[in-house]
Amino acid sequence: MEENRTVNRSWRKVLLFWLPEVTLTPGSTLTVLLSLAVSAPALTSGAGAESKLDLDAEVLGSLSVHRLITYIYFHEDLPTLVCSCLIIWYFGAGFEENVGTVKFCYLTPLFAVGSGLLYLAVLATGINLQVDGRVQGFTAVAFSMLSIFIMCTSLKRLVFFGFMVRTKVLPLLFLVLALFVPHAPLLSNVCGILVGVIYSLGGCFFLDPSESMLSRVDEMWPFRVLQRIPFWRYIPASSAERNASQTRKLNPPPGSYPTQQYYTPPQGLNDTYSPYHHMKPAVMWPPAGVSTYPVGAAPGVYHHENHVCSGGHGHSHSDVGFSSNNYEASLQKGFESSPAQPELLQVQTQ
Repeated sequence: MEENRTVNRSWRKVLLFWLPEVTLTPGSTLTVLLSLAVSAPALTSGAGAESKLDLDAEVLGSLSVHRLITYIYFHEDLPTLVCSCLIIWYFGAGFEENVGTVKFCYLTPLFAVGSGLLYLAVLATGINLQVDGRVQGFTAVAFSMLSIFIMCTSLKRLVFFGFMVRTKVLPLLFLVLALFVPHAPLLSNVCGILVGVIYSLGGCFFLDPSESMLSRVDEMWPFRVLQRIPFWRYIPASSAERNASQTRKLNPPPGSYPTQQYYTPPQGLNDTYSPYHHMKPAVMWPPAGVSTYPVGAAPGVYHHENHVCSGGHGHSHSDVGFSSNNYEASLQKGFESSPAQPELLQVQTQ
């Protein structure tokens, strides 16, 4: 039974080591919940064709402006919804931790509209790389966030499935993986990358709010309520507060680490079996030059001492006392070595 328990604990530790750490942030969590709410009618009744919440070439003729935003939340089948939720958690949550919850909630619809307009502009020219040109899910917005990270980071290489690759090559590698995501055309993903590059180069400076404005919005009603919810980690809009939280995480306060445990032998254990039996004391006691005779003992008294060794045999040490003249001479020499007590020296010599 004990062996089975140890095996189960070891497997549990291995699973916890390989599973990624789940960190819930308000912006990404609300995006997932909104995706579930918008996609629920199409998933339950199968009326995805009649809902018309995705993005395709028909938007140019019908002027359905709301579809420039709703397409990132709409999914007509379960595989598309699952892929989109994973992308939101992986890319969206990481981007939110870098920019803050308020800016994430602002940039998500901005990137959706920008990628959608650029995609429709390319479709208006007659270029279509896929037969199914409908766009659903968060993939295009995730590519915008990825391109911003690549343009702003100072890292030259990153780990991609266990291999070190150049940072500039990551969008191309993720484009290959995005080919397997349903309802995520290659053209829309490329448009998302272009929107992120334009934003990181300052092309949307007139749409980019300042940090002071974001901090004021951070104190308003909806975001003030989000800060009080305990089951997720709210990311402040101020960069100073975000850096302070990262500093507290990297430099924990004293006492937060477990203390080192030292060995203490159990009570009643013989000194023969003690690991400290052959260790020499760091400080010699009594100090050199200090007499070991008890107070009041007369000089010249026969001193006898018995002790028992660890092997079981005993020794007897006999010290013949000093004569009175030798005792006074040694006492005189000891007091002369400590000039801080001249009065006591005079009393002893008298």
